[in-house]
Amino acid sequence: MSEDVKGEKPVQPKKVKTKAEKQAEHIARIKRTLTGSLLGIATGALSFYLGGIPDAAGLQKDGFLGLMLMLAGIVIQKHIFIFMGMDTGKLGAKDWFYQGFITFAFWVMAWTILLTCFVGMTPSYTANVTSGSAPLAVQFNDTSVNTLTAWDWSFTNVTGNNTPVSWSTEQNTLKTFGAGNFSIALNASTDAGYTLARQVTFINVSAPATPVTG
Repeated sequence: MSEDVKGEKPVQPKKVKTKAEKQAEHIARIKRTLTGSLLGIATGALSFYLGGIPDAAGLQKDGFLGLMLMLAGIVIQKHIFIFMGMDTGKLGAKDWFYQGFITFAFWVMAWTILLTCFVGMTPSYTANVTSGSAPLAVQFNDTSVNTLTAWDWSFTNVTGNNTPVSWSTEQNTLKTFGAGNFSIALNASTDAGYTLARQVTFINVSAPATPVTG
C-alpha cells in the first residue's frame, strides 16, 4: 500500500513570474486597451462623418457603414499588435472578446456624442428643381431641424470660374440660373455659432434651345 503508483507523473510547480515579466504583461495590456479605445473613437468619428446628414431623429442614412467600420476596427487590431511586436499567440478568446468590447464601447460613445452635439446644427435645404434649360428658376427652402438666426446662400459655377458667389440672406430664396453647372451651399448661424452645410446640391442648366426658323 505504501508503494508509489507506477506511471504517476509528479505535479509540476507553477512558475512564479518575475517582477519584470509582470510589468511587461501589464504594459502590454495597457497598449492593447489603448489601441482598442483609439480605434473605437476613430471609427465612431468616421461613422458620423460618412453616415450622411442626421435627420430630425438623429439618424443617418448610411448607419450600416458605421457598423462595418467598427467591425473593421476590431479585425485590424491583430495586425496592429503584430506590427507593435506583441505575441498574439498568447491571447485567448477572453482577450479578444475584451478588445472587441472596448472598441465597440468607444465606437458607440464617440458616434453618439457627435450625433448629440451636431444633430440640428447642420443646415439643410431642398430645391424644387435641379436641372433644366436656361433661364432656370429654382426655389430653395431651408429644412433645418434647428432654429437658424441668419442665412447665407451661395453658388459656385463649377464649369466657370469656380468662385463662390453669395446671392441671398433670406431663409427661403428664389434664384434664376443661366447655363452652367452650379453647386449650392447654405451657410447659417445658430445660437451655437456659424455652421457650414454638409449637403451639396448641384443645379445643371443647359443652354436654351435655339428656335428653328422656317
